[in-house]
Amino acid sequence: MSNEKLANSVWRVKFSVLVVMILTQAVIFASAQDKTEAKGNETAYRNFDVEVFCCIQDEQKMVADPQWLEESWNLITRSIRISKVYVETYRDNEILPEADVKKLKTFFSGKGVKVSGGIMASVAGPPGDRLNGFCYSNPEDREKFRKIVAYTASLFNEIIFDDLFIFNCQCDLCQKAKGDLTWAEYRLKVMKEVGEDLVVKNARSVNPKIHLIFKPPNWYEQYQFSGYNLESQPKVFDEIRAGTETRDPENTVQHLQPYQSYGIMRYFEHIKPGNFGGGWVDVGQRQTLNRYTEQLENTLFAKPRAIIHWSYGSLVETIKDADGKTKMLSLIAEAAGNTFDKLDAFLGKLGEPYGVAAYKPYHSSGEMYLHNYLGMVGIPIDLYPEFPDDRGTVFLTEHAKFDPDIVGKITKHLNEDKTVIITSGLLKALQGKGIEKIIEVEYTGRKALVNQFTLRRFMDEEPANLYNSDTEILIPELAYGLVTTEDIIQAIYKGNNRYSMLLQVRGLKKGRFYVLTIPENFDDLYHLPKEVFSQIRRVMTDEIPVYLDSPSQICLFVYNNNTFIAQSYQPYPTRCNIVIKKAGVKLYDLISGRELSGYVNGATTVFEVLQQPRTYNVYRFE
Repeated sequence: MSNEKLANSVWRVKFSVLVVMILTQAVIFASAQDKTEAKGNETAYRNFDVEVFCCIQDEQKMVADPQWLEESWNLITRSIRISKVYVETYRDNEILPEADVKKLKTFFSGKGVKVSGGIMASVAGPPGDRLNGFCYSNPEDREKFRKIVAYTASLFNEIIFDDLFIFNCQCDLCQKAKGDLTWAEYRLKVMKEVGEDLVVKNARSVNPKIHLIFKPPNWYEQYQFSGYNLESQPKVFDEIRAGTETRDPENTVQHLQPYQSYGIMRYFEHIKPGNFGGGWVDVGQRQTLNRYTEQLENTLFAKPRAIIHWSYGSLVETIKDADGKTKMLSLIAEAAGNTFDKLDAFLGKLGEPYGVAAYKPYHSSGEMYLHNYLGMVGIPIDLYPEFPDDRGTVFLTEHAKFDPDIVGKITKHLNEDKTVIITSGLLKALQGKGIEKIIEVEYTGRKALVNQFTLRRFMDEEPANLYNSDTEILIPELAYGLVTTEDIIQAIYKGNNRYSMLLQVRGLKKGRFYVLTIPENFDDLYHLPKEVFSQIRRVMTDEIPVYLDSPSQICLFVYNNNTFIAQSYQPYPTRCNIVIKKAGVKLYDLISGRELSGYVNGATTVFEVLQQPRTYNVYRFE
């Protein structure tokens, strides 16, 4: 072979190798880009599923503009690994046609995600009136609703019923049908039948394989007033979900405290153990991005199987460049994706969540949402719909007055040498109804304006220290005997008159019984001195191996394998002590693995930490 031919042959080999190398790198790069740009195609999160709900307005845009659907999906799944999409078939008198439903099912199924149906059982009202359910006293409305359920069941093997599966009509038919019942009694009765017949029986007659999900919204204190029947409907539905959208507590109508995004999860878990699917969060009502992601965090701290984001359209924003071209952004999806990635890295290391057992009977109200205020001052609350007699300490608010046998249950719990803590609101409600058999303390009806507090462990022990709140706090006055009761915490008015904040019954042969005084305005709980909080926490968390010695608005989430989370809602860095109820233990940051320094204080080990604002830390002790 000539030198020229040899040179050409060598050159061709080198060129071929170079091409192969370039193509190989291109494939690797494209593969990397695919992974970066489409998390929806990756393996799902290890510890939970993320699901997205599409409302009618989203779906109409999807069908009209398939390019928008494709581009928005690619944008969203660049940040979030979606495992299921709910396609809504009905909302506010609008029905998605079957052809459009099938198009969307084909699209999402082709992306490798599950597709289920959704119904928002709302009726469009006058402008500004958006919270109207069907009138289930009206045969025409009942038939319309029956057809919507049957139609959806013919298209899907699973249906979720969104917020407004309610009954809030007061028309002439309703007024005649309810008779002497209260509105709550009538609505609960009707919705029990609606759930059993118009939903479950109806849907299964069309599709025997149907899986039905009952998902009430966040206003759990008021369910009974609009017909949500938490006692009967979860028994016939296959699964329940909880609305955990607490939003901004200062600037929104409902004024829900952030802790509720976790607390309601525990309540629903106890309502249908093993068949509670998880929480539901939205971006609504002028909340900050930080407040949005905190809802995701608090929901997932309860370790659910899944979390639903409402809605698909809220994850995408379209803007116009200077040249008039449109561009899609997804700041919400990026924030959510980062939050999910961070939590998925450690949730599997946590045990089962638990807390101070609290009792809220079905269909009860009173001292509304107080449990969440206590959660916000560092007391982990575990809410039950039935009296948790297997727990050592039980906390009872005014809600417990709806249980006609509550005094007997308190007595039984004490006789088993256990602890009961009641609020001043429940004391008031039970006066003259048997509580006098346990404690002779009177809710006088008088009020006191206080801003100074002291701790007293024994009746004859004078206080060594006084602690001041940063504002005056209005509290109810309790009258009690000095020999039969013992003040643990006192409030002081102008350095002279004293009022009970935490009272204990003396002389019980078995058990421990306390009365916790609640300020007239629950927000004032946040203004109590941290020394007062710490004493209340010590009493209430007797079954829990850790508590916080800190100001308010630092939450504690505990798990049954010596792990816990401390989360701050303070606007500035805050010094607090983590107190483990055992001497000589070691404490580790579960995310970084760093060991914290602590010191032994009697039978406890104390760790001083600086909690950064609007952040959480995850710990393990041994």
